Amino acid sequence: MSVTVTTTTYDIPVDEIGPVPVTVTSRGEGRPYLVLHGGAGMQSVDRFAALLAGSPGTQQARVLTPLHPGFGGTPRPDGLATIAELARLYARLLEELDLTGVTVIGNSIGGWIAAEIAVLNSQRVAAVVLVDAAGLQLDAHPVADFFSLSMDQVADLSYFRPDDFRIDVDQLPDAQKAAMAANRKALQVYGGSRMADPTLLGRLSAVTAPVLVVWGIADRIVPGEHGLAYARAIPGAEFALVPGAGHLPQLETPAALLRIVGSFLLAHTDPGPARVSVVGPGDGDTLLPPPTRMRILEDGSNTGHRLGVGEITVAAHTEGPPQHRHARHDEGFYVVSGTARFTVGEESYDATAGTLVMVPPGAPHTFANPADEPLVLLNTFTPDLYVQYFRDLHDMITAGQPLSPRVIGEVMTRYATTPA
Repeated sequence: MSVTVTTTTYDIPVDEIGPVPVTVTSRGEGRPYLVLHGGAGMQSVDRFAALLAGSPGTQQARVLTPLHPGFGGTPRPDGLATIAELARLYARLLEELDLTGVTVIGNSIGGWIAAEIAVLNSQRVAAVVLVDAAGLQLDAHPVADFFSLSMDQVADLSYFRPDDFRIDVDQLPDAQKAAMAANRKALQVYGGSRMADPTLLGRLSAVTAPVLVVWGIADRIVPGEHGLAYARAIPGAEFALVPGAGHLPQLETPAALLRIVGSFLLAHTDPGPARVSVVGPGDGDTLLPPPTRMRILEDGSNTGHRLGVGEITVAAHTEGPPQHRHARHDEGFYVVSGTARFTVGEESYDATAGTLVMVPPGAPHTFANPADEPLVLLNTFTPDLYVQYFRDLHDMITAGQPLSPRVIGEVMTRYATTPA
């Protein structure tokens, strides 16, 4: 689905500070979301914002991602120096843009800003999602001393799979090094060395909007006890733990985070008018080329991420993927035409047109086309977790990376799937 992307700088008037320039990227049209990045900068939420704009459940979405003043080489007025002031700035941004029914989603210090926005109880905010939010002072469970850590140590504490996200700073261009240094300086100004406000926990009882607190199970930057403290302090707040993620679930497990947020919003806000999805014979995203073509018919954006559907076309005498197991989704195969050979463990079955094969979590399986004619399968995923696996393979193919069995196995592990 094509999504319109624009970037605009607004001068937002803030009491006692004056006009503050804020650069905002807007994606899509529809229900408004405000997505707030953490200390890693805009790149830490860009991909998630794009997914949200293209996969908003049952309705279209407009996703706004502001760049905090002082980050990315932007100016920061001297008077803008605290997280609470950033919250007031973004509340005023919603007023200037005349947005209502806004869902605010923030990660790390972005989550801290979102919590401060929640405390303001703006009538323009419909719901708030705190993703591994900093901001609380819990003496028994302090936030990691970020400013004393090397980039390797930051990766070790931030991610469930640190090696996938390591950065060799020495190999970066000088401009990118300078931007990272500026981001780090702005982060320290806003959050202080402890990344905490000792008054915040006591003020959270005033929040009236629905709040979801989401935490990556492997977060060692902001311990999980902070998530539980947020959920206990905010009236009616819900708590969700994300397997396979650390401090930045929007980077490690974006599809899982989208499902959690979508379910929460469906239960707590007006979902708006439903859309009917019609995908014609030439429509959908074709992600894998021959000899095994995958065309995505439903990526979960019209089903609240409960169901994904693909069409697989396999050339004659073609093997399928390495045998594998899924841990968190069911997979279905309906044979539209041709003959599919399914291998489950040591046993093989030849399935002709009209056959349905359902594979529950944990069952080892693969498929192939042993026949002389092409094979066409309707492939379902419940929930839609595995759609992103094919998008990742597509990106790797586009980049010219060979897809060896080892590489395919590594991509599978991102989506709770392991080679058998």
